[in-house]
Amino acid sequence: MGGKQTVNKYLVNVTLPNHLCCVGVPVAEGKVFGADVLIGMDIITQGDFAVTNKGGKTMFSFRYPSKEHIDFVWRGQRQSQPRRPTHPRKKRSKKSRR
Repeated sequence: MGGKQTVNKYLVNVTLPNHLCCVGVPVAEGKVFGADVLIGMDIITQGDFAVTNKGGKTMFSFRYPSKEHIDFVWRGQRQSQPRRPTHPRKKRSKKSRR
């Protein structure tokens, strides 16, 4: 890792599982530990990208075009706020229904 080396460079078309196709993406040949490909910010910034790790299983999701801001901190704070207590409604007597 690190240092300088001479590598092959290519222009490639990248098609993601959601059928997004990026044409003419400049790439450099290299070794990526634990993966087949490294997707750069030039592609990621075109849409919404999220990484989750529920139950020890890491997954990523990408959609294009971008639809909304994803903020897990805000969602977590909102979900952890105490909710108002709900009180059962009092039944009205038959006389008050008229």
